[in-house]
Formats: sequence, structure tokens, C-alpha cells
Amino acid sequence: MAANIFSEKHQILFYETDRTRRVTPGMLVNILMLASQDQSDELGLTSQKIHAQDLGWVVTQHLLTIERLPQLKEKVIVKTQATAYNHYFCYRDFWLEDQTGEVLAKMHSTFILMDQEKRKITKVPTELIAPYGSEYTPKVERVAEPEKFNLEKMAASKDYRVRFMDIDANQHVNNVHYFDWIVDALSEEFLINHQIKQVNVRYKREVHYGELVTSRVDQPLTVKDSKMSITHHQIVVDQQESCRAQCLWEKNENQ
Repeated sequence: MAANIFSEKHQILFYETDRTRRVTPGMLVNILMLASQDQSDELGLTSQKIHAQDLGWVVTQHLLTIERLPQLKEKVIVKTQATAYNHYFCYRDFWLEDQTGEVLAKMHSTFILMDQEKRKITKVPTELIAPYGSEYTPKVERVAEPEKFNLEKMAASKDYRVRFMDIDANQHVNNVHYFDWIVDALSEEFLINHQIKQVNVRYKREVHYGELVTSRVDQPLTVKDSKMSITHHQIVVDQQESCRAQCLWEKNENQ
């Protein structure tokens, strides 16, 4: 029996877009993740209920694939399904569709449940996963990880101080902020002339309030005989890797 699919409508708002009037990758992930929270609330598994047990859901990996970024005021449908789980990992799929049903973006995510006091992964209680109708699987998914960042090929880096408003209820930087740090390390010229098509993000270490974050990126690598480019990214704090990412870009048609 397939897990329950939750869907909700959304209209792209001004603050979710950039100068191109298209939704930003970070805001796109925000929109998708909101659907999972709304599904949890509908099932009575609110964040307050989870936190009352000194627990919190934490994302360890996002694999986001984009066909087209929706534009300002465009009406979309967000869908999500908690597909499978085992003792320590939970897997969820997301879709973003336009009003004709065309898929604009999809995302596959891996979650763990963290003990807030010990700051360690904990076993997923049946009562916190059963309402979603997810299928139990003894196997751990092997989603391809982003390639290891080669420091010798670094082309640019930017520093960011973690602000109070960057911290979520799990007492660390919300995973969506990493998308902004990742994209912002690239040049304005590159971002104007390219559309992001895929982002593979693997979270390695928590980032906390007041820490100095460095976002690193290498020189975009052009895929042979295509208009596609690949960039590799790394988020570090005190020279320790907190996040690794790999992005696929397509050059604009008029370029």
C-alpha cells in the first residue's frame, strides 16, 4: 500500500523571487518543505509535539531536480509523500506542478530524528511515522553524494556570519539557508546567464548561531557537447566541512 500523498496550492510571492522574477532555489525548497510540515500538522504530528519529546527532524540530504522555476504570481500545486523508512532514516518525495499538471520540480530527501539534548541520531518511534502510511524497508538508501570538493580548484569564496534568524527550532541553521550560501558564491554574470537544473546537497555537520561560515565554489565545468555546466560547493566552519553540494546548470537559450 502506497504512502499518503499530501497536496496544497501555492501562489509564488514577491519575496520568493529574485531579479529574474523567478523563485529562488532556497525559496523553492522552503515551499516544498512547508508542504511536509502542513501534512504533519494535519496528521497531528506537529513540531510542538515532536519537540515536547526533545526530538527534531533533521535533513541529511536533498536531491532537487528542476525543469522550470515558477515565476512571480504563478499558481502551483505542491505534493509530498513520506515514501519509506527504517530504524534510523526516513525518505520523502516532493513535486511542484503547474496548473496543467506539468512537473516543474521534484525533490528526494533523507531525514533523521535527532535527540535534541544529546545532539545525536535516535531510533524513529513507530507512532511518529505510522500516520504517514510509509513503507518499512530494512535497507538504507544509497543516494549518490556530491563529489568531494577539491580545494586546489576553488575559484571563489564568501564569508557569512550566522544570524539569530538563521536558526530554527532544532537550534541550528535551517537547511534552506545553505542553498542561498551555495548559489551566492557564484558570480552575478554566471547566475544571470544560467538556469539551475539540479542541486545535490549533503549535510555533514550542524552550524550554530554566531559561527563564521565560508561558502566555496570551484570554476564551472562545461559538460562536453552541451549547454550544461557543473559546479562543486563546500560550506565550512573553522575548516571543518558542514555541507557539500554539486549543481548542474544550463546556459540560457539566448546566450
